[in-house]
Amino acid sequence: MAELGSRGVEEAVAALASPREPAAAGVASALTAAAAAGVVELAAGLAANRLNEQGPDAGGRMRELVQQAGKLRARLLASADEDARAYARVAKTREGRDRARALDRASDPPLAIAERAAAVAERAAEVVDAGDWTFTADAVVAGELAAAAARGCARLVEANLADVPEDPRPARARAAADSAAGASRSAADRAEKARRSPVDSTTG
Repeated sequence: MAELGSRGVEEAVAALASPREPAAAGVASALTAAAAAGVVELAAGLAANRLNEQGPDAGGRMRELVQQAGKLRARLLASADEDARAYARVAKTREGRDRARALDRASDPPLAIAERAAAVAERAAEVVDAGDWTFTADAVVAGELAAAAARGCARLVEANLADVPEDPRPARARAAADSAAGASRSAADRAEKARRSPVDSTTG
């Protein structure tokens, strides 16, 4: 299978629907979170430009977020491929020790996706906190997409390790999902309050 990161959008999404491709919910979650990271990257760059109008250093943190979101986007695309390969190994195994081993290994990619998606949601919330602009809604949506991806991957980790109650990875994945959900809610609440409040100097 060609690396998902090198495919066009239509081809990558079609892979999710094909029974011949080792791509499933983990891959879908990774692609969703990567798309969210791309939106955060854009919104943070636009926020940096707006804040720089107030002073040369005002947009420094937003510029940092541009770089961080770009790295997260690349890592999430890589995680999509890692998840596809891990899922393919699970699909080839039968019940018993080999399947348990495959499920164990297949739990790492969705955990990484959940934690990276949480990082995307947290950065989306920072963009929303920076000011109220027309593109603030995009950052809110990015946080919601990232939170959904984190929640989905937490469920995958729990399903893979249902027979291994002592494994710490489900708890880590749930913590990431909770963090992403909290950041998303905070961003949405902040945006709603800004929408209802009088326009201030940071709006535009």
